[in-house]
Amino acid sequence: MSGSRKGIPNKISRYDTDILPRLSDIKEWLMQGDTVREICKKLEMSPDTWYRYCREHETLTELVTMGRSVLCNEVEKSLIKLCTGYDYEELKTTVEEDKNGKKRTKIEKTKRHQPPSAQAISFFLRNRMPEEWSDKKEIILDTSQNDETRKRLFLEMINSNAIEGEYTITEGQDNQPKNEEDIGNNLMSSVFTEINASIL
Repeated sequence: MSGSRKGIPNKISRYDTDILPRLSDIKEWLMQGDTVREICKKLEMSPDTWYRYCREHETLTELVTMGRSVLCNEVEKSLIKLCTGYDYEELKTTVEEDKNGKKRTKIEKTKRHQPPSAQAISFFLRNRMPEEWSDKKEIILDTSQNDETRKRLFLEMINSNAIEGEYTITEGQDNQPKNEEDIGNNLMSSVFTEINASIL
């Protein structure tokens, strides 16, 4: 029987006490790039409990997805800035003291330019346009034409009786042909070697 018994309230879970009140904090942590382990440490719960709550509560799942999406967009913007270059202001703070001993803080602003990063450009192109910029190219070789050429040359050599095999049988050597079948196999191997050499 589901639900609580009459007069006894439902048991409050850690999701109600630790997650719901801190949804805005969790969103900020996600946008800052905190890992699951770091978030769980702040919430004082185990990663298993966190993942279980993510499966059971759609609100938390959507929050995690949104937070990570915002983070990815910010990282992508930063990467594009590195690829194209950008201007920025450099602040320099100095403390000056006049003749009366009175101190005054002086802030100097200097405009600087960050040129494009070749490493960032390479990373961007290899991931966004891998077909054109990837370092690894897939090369497909069609060897069917070479196979057909080998077969044709082999048949021509057989039909023209152009194969002459020279061999000797020496007693006591296991690697020498001992019968007609072995002789034929060795002859066939030498023929294919000659054909391959003529093609290549």
